[in-house]
Amino acid sequence: MATLPKGSLSKTQTVCIDLPGESIQCWRTTDKVQVVLKKHRDIIFDLRLAENRSYTVESTGSDFYNANSKKLIAGAGRQRVLFKDGERLHLWIARDFRGELLLKSAGKLMMKLEPSKLDAHQYPSDPRTKPVPIVVAIGVPSQASPLQPYKIQRASTSYPNVLPVQPASAPLDEECAIVCVVDGDIKGIPADIWRKLKNGGGNSGLIDLDPNDIATQNWLLVQLANAAAYVGNNWNWLRSSIDGNARSGFKLVKAEIHYVRGKARYYFSGYSNSNKVFGPGGFGAGHDRILQIFSGAGKINSAAKSAVSGVAGSLRGIGLVAFIFGNAASFAEWKNDLSKDGYDLSATLLMNLIKTIVVAALTAAIVAIIIAVVMFMLGLSVSTVAVGALTLTVGIGIAYVVDAADKKIGCMVGGDDHNDGLSGIMAKQMRKNVEENWTFLREKKFWDYKEEWLERSRFN
Repeated sequence: MATLPKGSLSKTQTVCIDLPGESIQCWRTTDKVQVVLKKHRDIIFDLRLAENRSYTVESTGSDFYNANSKKLIAGAGRQRVLFKDGERLHLWIARDFRGELLLKSAGKLMMKLEPSKLDAHQYPSDPRTKPVPIVVAIGVPSQASPLQPYKIQRASTSYPNVLPVQPASAPLDEECAIVCVVDGDIKGIPADIWRKLKNGGGNSGLIDLDPNDIATQNWLLVQLANAAAYVGNNWNWLRSSIDGNARSGFKLVKAEIHYVRGKARYYFSGYSNSNKVFGPGGFGAGHDRILQIFSGAGKINSAAKSAVSGVAGSLRGIGLVAFIFGNAASFAEWKNDLSKDGYDLSATLLMNLIKTIVVAALTAAIVAIIIAVVMFMLGLSVSTVAVGALTLTVGIGIAYVVDAADKKIGCMVGGDDHNDGLSGIMAKQMRKNVEENWTFLREKKFWDYKEEWLERSRFN
């Protein structure tokens, strides 16, 4: 058996393949091999000529991939793909595809498609470069045609056996599945919501307002879920903050500070007699209602108690549902990026828990400070609805700052390629620890066996 070069254990060998399911053949130079799937060329067949008509596509040369059934199809005429009229067939081919694609119906040749002649552009070897798609659309209504600005000849209903129509290279106005790095294959992609979560780690369109690239689609959905969880957990006093039974109509319940015998007390106003949430009398900073609404502003120990309550609230009831939703989004993004393994997922979920605790604690502390400044130092009355809106705004802002800091620290510690923050550093360390411990246990087991064998040999 060949011996790997010294020092190669820490390096990673990169091998590129053209299509999912292809066999990997390479000379091993290290024990770690990363398989990279080059971006493919999309071939779309959309034929609408006659009902109940079926077609086949086969290759005279290279293999190709059927994206509809997620199977690798052998070339050189060994296998073919069957599809029906009106069914859109989505194929993937390699950028250096050799040969022709033959379109047939009832065993008769309808079209020969040679991608290398339709698009003679020489693409670079960079696996991230995606070749221009090729679309064959015949008998498709003009408003549904994806061919813009390119044009294609239309066929009449009395179509001959050999079609004179030539397809054109054209951009696709649709989402095409692209796998950048693979260590296996993707099977059983779930429903649209799962697909949206998988692709939700991308840009949300706020790049001009978000230079740190934090506010992805999934991040915004998670913040929306957290906001809904906050409203759900505090709905009892939020809905009572707008009292519709007052004599003058709707009134906002307000709170202000009065000092009784030198002690600060919260007094509410603007509520009716039927309002069972807010009532007369002064409430201290440690009262449950004050802890819930005003984060215990007024006393340090009350603010600390409110912060603990906020952390607990984010991990139970509706808050727990939002937390699980956030982890589901992280899991979907992880599953869509097959360059990551189980250590990356574990580190991401652990960082989600840590950041949830930090955000909840900091939100409660900052809200308490703001309330203390406005109500205690400035002596102003504050609407309870405004306090709820303030808590939501501060929570989203703190979440953004924490995620940006996480990303920045990750780049500072691990380099610019660690855009996933500290979770990438944690995953790397977890992977290293497990490998080292496993190597130690394996060597120790062998050594104990060796000692036992020597001991027995000495007495035999």
